[in-house]
Amino acid sequence: MRLYKVVILVNVALAAGFLLGYHWWSQENARLGRELRAARQAVVAPGAGEGTWSAKGIYRGLVAEQNLILVTHEEIPGLMSAMTMGFPLSDSKLPRGLSPGDRIAFTLKADGNRLVVVALRKEASR
Repeated sequence: MRLYKVVILVNVALAAGFLLGYHWWSQENARLGRELRAARQAVVAPGAGEGTWSAKGIYRGLVAEQNLILVTHEEIPGLMSAMTMGFPLSDSKLPRGLSPGDRIAFTLKADGNRLVVVALRKEASR
């Protein structure tokens, strides 16, 4: 086989590989987009029409500039699994008197596309 035929075959194989890879990538991107939209919808409108949830956790800190409380919380049934995350506060005075590591009970309320802490209290240490 002549060298130019080998070069042409290699180029055709590379082009086919790139096209197939691009097609796979676009399909995967579309699937991930659908999953992301479904996850966002589940958080915005979770289950049985409830708009308020109570949970317990451990206070980790406050991001005052963004009015966020950082909490390691237990599973919130029908909403999310246990994790550490930040929640916006409805009132910046809610975490007064708390120290990192304190056990807390808090109430979340759906506010548009986000969950907001509307009540917060320190629990007795175990």
